[in-house]
Amino acid sequence: MGTERGQLPPEVLKALEQVGIQATQAPEEVLLEGAALYHQLRRAGYPLQQPEAPPDPILQSKQAAAPPQVARQMEHIVRGNFREALPEALQLLQQANLPLPPEHLPALLYKAAKKPEFWLILRPILEPANFELLRLNPDWAAIAERPPAANWQNETQAGRVQMLRHLRYEQPEQATSWLTPCWGELTPTEKKELINTLDTGLNASDQPFLEAQLSDSRKEVRQSAAQLLLKIPDAPLQDTLYKEAATWLTLQKDGRLDLHAPQKPIAAFKKLGLYSNKKHKYTGGARAGQAYDILSKVPPKRWEAHFGKPTLDTLRLFARGNQQQLLTDAVANAALLHQDHRWIEALLRHWWRTDNEVRWNSALGKQLMAALPDPLFNEIMSQYLKQHQGYIDERSFAGQLLCLGAHQWESRVARQVLQNFRDWLNAAQSVYWNMWHYKRILRVAAYQAPVDILPGFRTGWNQRTPIWGNWEGDIERLLKTLAFRKDLNEALKPPGKN
Repeated sequence: MGTERGQLPPEVLKALEQVGIQATQAPEEVLLEGAALYHQLRRAGYPLQQPEAPPDPILQSKQAAAPPQVARQMEHIVRGNFREALPEALQLLQQANLPLPPEHLPALLYKAAKKPEFWLILRPILEPANFELLRLNPDWAAIAERPPAANWQNETQAGRVQMLRHLRYEQPEQATSWLTPCWGELTPTEKKELINTLDTGLNASDQPFLEAQLSDSRKEVRQSAAQLLLKIPDAPLQDTLYKEAATWLTLQKDGRLDLHAPQKPIAAFKKLGLYSNKKHKYTGGARAGQAYDILSKVPPKRWEAHFGKPTLDTLRLFARGNQQQLLTDAVANAALLHQDHRWIEALLRHWWRTDNEVRWNSALGKQLMAALPDPLFNEIMSQYLKQHQGYIDERSFAGQLLCLGAHQWESRVARQVLQNFRDWLNAAQSVYWNMWHYKRILRVAAYQAPVDILPGFRTGWNQRTPIWGNWEGDIERLLKTLAFRKDLNEALKPPGKN
């Protein structure tokens, strides 16, 4: 490559350091990494500029480069056959305090700009220099951010949004006080955009600022603020909704809960945009739909206090009401809105115990399943596997929960699920079409099961069974993926380190 006959000029090394290349590596490695990054930057679609001295020494990377083995594994993940291992790889890199191989940065930024949930995973591993690059491509504007400037009042709206984003990640409590001085000079559209940016890092310190916006003359400002106040625990707006909704519910002597929807929308709620424009399917027409819109925003724990009953008993009241589907749907959506895991668990367990397949197989049921924390998922799965021996039916509660692929499996769950499948496969004598959902389960297990289960499943498969050919590729893919993830974990978690 010519590096044995000469060295890279100092100005080139300085320019490479600005974009995160470790200039202290061997010259040939610096040259290769620089060429790879240059290729990706050209693909990113913005012109390269003449290098200037970095304005701040923090832009120079202080992290050691990822080992070559890890760089090769990241290539297989980002562009190869193991893309679903990306969240795990990013988490391992962060724990090891290692940077991303720079050649993959543009592709990952494009992905993050389109998927906000992925940005939350990627952002913690980025270096300061990466944020400088982030602002250069308009395609990444949705996630671009920068520290607040001294003269931020004079910035463009795009600049203010970028600074507010940075504050919400780094100093969320200071964001609203930073906005207040210039708030009166902004247009309603600008105010709405900045309020929506506050959704990241939303906390109790935002409450006074947001409540002040409820009296704004423009509906887009009022309604944006109201949507955020609904998410802040114990905000006065939630108390207002609860007190009004409580007047619509009557608990009869026989234990039946009756809903009496109001004759017309509440003017104050309509002003805040709390009613949707959707046509609801519930008995009672528009009145019932308007009642649902408000009930679905009341924190479920309020009803426990209101009726003086624990979570499950309160849920049973809703499930036996005169409008049981409306009431149950409303409290389920409220549990999702407020991320009340006790109610999410109670709803799912109730449907499981009552064998309500329609409910857990619905779109709402899938949302509740996905919102379960990993420990609750593994607890529920362990209980299910103890009660149901053998293979898991596709439409069963556990089958839907596993196929969702939204949780990390504990070893006990992974071993039992895969052992039950292996036992069935080893004894099978003919094709069973009701088992094809296990192809999805095996795919999920490859990425969600812990890698320590691999030794127990390398062998023990009956390759003489008549249907081995139907499953050989799926099992090989499972073992290959687990082995790849095991190597990745070992490379980033060397012996002696946690």
